[in-house]
Amino acid sequence: MPGSVTASHHSHAAAVGHADAERLVAVLAELGRMIETTGPERLDDAQLAALRGDHAQDRTGMSAWTRQVAAELSSQLHHGLGHA
Repeated sequence: MPGSVTASHHSHAAAVGHADAERLVAVLAELGRMIETTGPERLDDAQLAALRGDHAQDRTGMSAWTRQVAAELSSQLHHGLGHA
């Protein structure tokens, strides 16, 4: 579908529409900020652990990962890559 983004891992793929992908970029960027910030908006350790799931990333690694995914997805949205 035009304006969509497809994410693939091996033979499995998931696709979301352009508007949802843009929203996901904003959510991931904000999540990265909330992981690394200080003060009342900072995610606590229990929240961070829930987000990490089975991945053993520290706070810095998790923040970097969310921001990297947001940046890659944003780049694909704005440079025509990943469009079906």
